[in-house]
Amino acid sequence: MATNMGIGKLGLSQGLFFKRKFRWTFAVTGINGGAKAVPPDYVKVASRPNISFEETEINYLHGKMYIPGKATFETVSVTYYDVAPVRADTILYLYDWIGSVYDFLSNSDTRANPRMSTNASGPGGYGALGTLTMLDGGGQNIEMWQMFDCWPQSVNFGDLDYSSNEEATLELTLRYQFAKWTNFCGAPAAPGFSPGCGK
Repeated sequence: MATNMGIGKLGLSQGLFFKRKFRWTFAVTGINGGAKAVPPDYVKVASRPNISFEETEINYLHGKMYIPGKATFETVSVTYYDVAPVRADTILYLYDWIGSVYDFLSNSDTRANPRMSTNASGPGGYGALGTLTMLDGGGQNIEMWQMFDCWPQSVNFGDLDYSSNEEATLELTLRYQFAKWTNFCGAPAAPGFSPGCGK
C-alpha cells in the first residue's frame, strides 16, 4: 500500500503549533534560602534538562536482556550576559549564589575563603529553584521545567579579546537533584492565537 506523501498531521490548521527555540525564559529563585532571585532578563542561552537511564543486564542460560535501572538528570548549561549591575537586586544575586558554593567574594583576606555551605536550602544554602518556561507567540506558557536544589557545578567567566565587539558572557553548568515537567497545553480552545495553553 502506498504511503500518503502529504505533510500529514503537521499541516493541521488548528490544535498544533511548533515550540520555538527563541520563546522561553529562565529564572533562578530562592537563592540562599530567601527572596533573592536572578531574573530571566540576563540569560542568553539555556538548555532543557536531559535524563539518562542506567541499564541492568539480566543473564539467563545462553541469553541476556536489559531492563532500565536508575535515572540520572544531566547537568544543564546557562549563559548569561555579564553586565555591570546598577542595582543590588540584579545580576549580583548570581554572584551571591556562586559564592554560596565557594566564597570568592570575601574581602576579609587577600585569598578566597573556601567556605562551602552545608545546606541545600535555608539561609545560606547553596540550592535554588531553576525554572525554564517555554512560551507561545502570545506569551502564554507552553511547558515548564522546574529544577530543584539547583546549584552551579562550574562557572566559566569567559575569554576576552581586544579584536572582538561581542558582549562578555558568563557560562554556568548547573547540577540539580531532580526536575519536574509541567505541560500547559490541553485540548485546543476556540480558534484563535493561543491554542488553549498558558497559565
